Amino acid sequence: MIHLTPRLLSVAAYVTKGSVLADIGTDHAYLPAYLIENGIIARAFACDIHEGPMQNAKTTVNDAGITGVEFILSDGLQGLEPHKDTFDTAVMAGMGGELMCDILSAAPWCRREGYTFILQPMSRANTLRRYLYAHGFEILHESIAKEKDKLYNIMKVRFTSNTVNIREVEALLGKTTDSEYYEELCAREIKRLQKMYAAFARANHMQPEQEKILELIKEIERYTCLQ
Repeated sequence: MIHLTPRLLSVAAYVTKGSVLADIGTDHAYLPAYLIENGIIARAFACDIHEGPMQNAKTTVNDAGITGVEFILSDGLQGLEPHKDTFDTAVMAGMGGELMCDILSAAPWCRREGYTFILQPMSRANTLRRYLYAHGFEILHESIAKEKDKLYNIMKVRFTSNTVNIREVEALLGKTTDSEYYEELCAREIKRLQKMYAAFARANHMQPEQEKILELIKEIERYTCLQ
């Protein structure tokens, strides 16, 4: 039996039954193996840029006796272009938000209706959100997973061609107000911003930046009970 961490379980929850999945940066292929084993999907592409993780993925799938997984050595989405009409859902989990932006930018063919993207950035979620809205993607749903003391954002995204400029507070918090970890997320962001403010204060410069940070803290507090 394949067992997933809470983070990957939250990613799996966004996969529609019957989808054909492309798991980008698959590493051990735990996600596609779990989804096939549990009858959620029947087919998947397990993709990674390095040969080592691809061998790990093959071992996971073979040891579990799972069929329906095709392995592709791929730099992001680029190796999937010949298969672009054979999958409908792409997952990127466990990598930085800026890298996800680069991967999407390098595959302009994926900017069309019909694809669903499930994104779980390990960092720079705000950068990723700004990129998505500025390049015609819409975040349909978001959730927050917690493992030990760490919080992870999971986004379900589709291309609509509509571009939107979002405010920084929206980039930081996303569509997560209904999560049980929302208050904790807000507290984490406030703490991070307070550290930035203190660093600027010690350096005794960049007064406009300090003012922006204070206003952002106040705006986050207005979204919560943290005043």
